[in-house]
Amino acid sequence: HKISVLRSATTPSGTFRSVLREVTYHLGYEATKELKTKKVPVTVSFGRESEEEHLDCMGYKIADRVSLIPILRSGLGMSESMLELLPKAAVHHIGMYRLPGHAPVQYFNRLPRKCESDVAFVLDPVIA
Repeated sequence: HKISVLRSATTPSGTFRSVLREVTYHLGYEATKELKTKKVPVTVSFGRESEEEHLDCMGYKIADRVSLIPILRSGLGMSESMLELLPKAAVHHIGMYRLPGHAPVQYFNRLPRKCESDVAFVLDPVIA
């Protein structure tokens, strides 16, 4: 159902953006499930406000350094949802277009000269 909304030429742009954010969030959740994590101490409070008690336990945090690479301009609509999942991710941009019957042409590249990421997610609804 959601993919059909995205594919339809009659979908209003506001609806398209909303559905794209929703679909990207779910795709991103699945795509990030294999990222490496590390244990971190977490303090959990419980009880009544006036009698706060705390419990120290262990939680997990993403250990991989992640980059998001939206393909301009269509991939920008996917960036916000992925940044909700990965707020510390670096964002780099690539601009590409395709002429019918030809290979894609790159017209913009803001990838870093030195890769400092362990994982990169290329964001483009055409390939999602």
